[in-house]
Amino acid sequence: MFFLVGGGAARAQVLVGATPFGPVFSGLRPAGADTALFLLARARRVGVSTFVQTTGARGYLQLGPRQQLRYRVGTDMIYDSRGTPPFVREDYGADVAHVFALDAANHWQLGQQLHYDQSRANATRTGLWLGRLGYQRRLRPAGAADSLSQLHLTVLGGLATDRRNGRTDAGVAYGFDAAALYFLNGTAAPPLALRVLGTRSRLGPRTMQRLVAEAAGEQAFLADAPVTVQGRLGYRTNRAEDYLLGSVQRIQSDTVLAQAGATYKVNDYATLRSDNSVLLPTRAFLYRRLSEGADTLQDVGYRQRELDTRQELRFGRPRLQASIVFNYRERTRAYYLDNSRRLSAPRLAAALSREQVKDITEQTTLWQGSLTWLPTPRHSLDVVGTAQLLRVDAPSKDNQQTRDEAQHLARLTWTGRWAGAFRTTLGVAGEYRQTVFIRAGLSAENYVDHLLHWEPGFTWAPGKWSIRSQYHLWVSYQVRDQPTEQARNRASRVLEQTQSITYQLRPRLLLLADYVRRENRVGQLNWAQFRESPLDTSVTHDFSLGARQGWAGPRGSTSLRLGYRLLEQRNYGRAALLPEATAANPSPQLIYLHNITRQHGPEVAVERHAVAGFNLTASLWLQWLRTFSTYTVGKGTFLGSSYSALDLDRETTRVLPYFELTAEWRVGRR
Repeated sequence: MFFLVGGGAARAQVLVGATPFGPVFSGLRPAGADTALFLLARARRVGVSTFVQTTGARGYLQLGPRQQLRYRVGTDMIYDSRGTPPFVREDYGADVAHVFALDAANHWQLGQQLHYDQSRANATRTGLWLGRLGYQRRLRPAGAADSLSQLHLTVLGGLATDRRNGRTDAGVAYGFDAAALYFLNGTAAPPLALRVLGTRSRLGPRTMQRLVAEAAGEQAFLADAPVTVQGRLGYRTNRAEDYLLGSVQRIQSDTVLAQAGATYKVNDYATLRSDNSVLLPTRAFLYRRLSEGADTLQDVGYRQRELDTRQELRFGRPRLQASIVFNYRERTRAYYLDNSRRLSAPRLAAALSREQVKDITEQTTLWQGSLTWLPTPRHSLDVVGTAQLLRVDAPSKDNQQTRDEAQHLARLTWTGRWAGAFRTTLGVAGEYRQTVFIRAGLSAENYVDHLLHWEPGFTWAPGKWSIRSQYHLWVSYQVRDQPTEQARNRASRVLEQTQSITYQLRPRLLLLADYVRRENRVGQLNWAQFRESPLDTSVTHDFSLGARQGWAGPRGSTSLRLGYRLLEQRNYGRAALLPEATAANPSPQLIYLHNITRQHGPEVAVERHAVAGFNLTASLWLQWLRTFSTYTVGKGTFLGSSYSALDLDRETTRVLPYFELTAEWRVGRR
């Protein structure tokens, strides 16, 4: 159920928002409102043979001073021309809701809702009709300033259909929804919220059921030394059933949540915050046979406990801000079996042992500190440091995932603003990661990773010019622990640079040039001698040049962008050249192979924003795609990927229009 209220009630919608069984609206619009309609269409090409399309329409009809109709329809499709069938996803959906106020004060409402959902790719179709009787009233009618504290009660009942796996099921659906908001400290503060929701539908041999109960609130104490306490309690249970291997699979989910937090303002400069939560989810996968001759699966489930605590101290002065955070998270999961197949004791013990291999406990401890210092009004220095330890414990000896992961990070960023609209940034960071598998089965995977980051950049905007340049270089040295695994040591370097230049030729004519380059080099590392041998290199160039012209008038604004874009990807590596059948030497020969993919062509983009409510964004990149290879012959032989001379001489050329279109149209008043 929606609570359509303004201001502070927006936060409450997270707690008491709509549900699949609830109506798609709450209150009525004013009697004088016009018919409204919102149309949306999106289409774009995302790959050589893949397209995405989304369409939708939603709106409302004011049928009288107390009567209203709301609707929503849409499609969502992913199309791949190479598939059989070609549609990866083809979904349709529709909602229609009608409401009628029984009294002038709008305390009682009578309505109905129709829902339809179809996925042709998955061969599923669902339908739902629900009648609705609702009651709402203000909780503080004497307070004219508080019109948001409200109580809502709703009773639902109707019919549901579901078609999947070649079966069509139908049955009754019913539920209730009770929610209350109480703004104890004014509408600017978060309210006390309470909600209880229950839904159930019987679809032939299957039953869908849901129950949600939540309470949340926040209260301030001690006017001289402010303390604010937040709390939340919740319980959810969900039962979903579907067909699986001649049986009905029931997934039973139950979750208990308790959360408590507090904020204490120590003085004008320091604040202490605490947030603590406990989550107790359980899951059970239960099976029942559809016929006597059908086999069934073993009932299984798990119990889980999640603890999370976060303590934060913040200090803020005009030229100095600092914070320190401690965070601890723990997640424990334990599996169990019900002897639904009536196994003997030895077989049940063996099956339980197989499930308990997945039992696991994860503990994460995190310390984080940050400092921002402004030595002068035009310069700032940021320092961030983190230390994190992840401990994974698997009780079963057959589970090799027991490990420790440690991470330490220190980052320093300096920002300076100079005369002439010139700004510079410089970032330096160092990171240390270590992974240690405790059990011998994966001890060969133990490694230490050393990472360095270098991030300089500047922005300069003199007059009509705007120049922006950013660089990011990070180096990683991954070293294995065991001496026998040193051949797997790797060194990688990634360099990213972005250059952007704009020039305002006329008030509405802008010239643009952008260049992005990314280079990734991977090599085999000899850590003892600190030497490396290159293994693979990839370089990507992305260059675009264009101009954008804008027009503005009383009916809206329009912009047109024309340009040219070049995207080139180069992969460098070693391979083997297969000898010809008549060659005297039958051994594959070492070659240095370059695989090149080049995409280039003109670009055009149009944007239209009309005052009447019509917005259009369209772009087209008519690209010429070419893939080919070049190589040079080296000395000696090579064992690895092998190609013949005929394979390396092949090239592919295509013309591909990459497009993107978004159209929005609002009819009537919002």
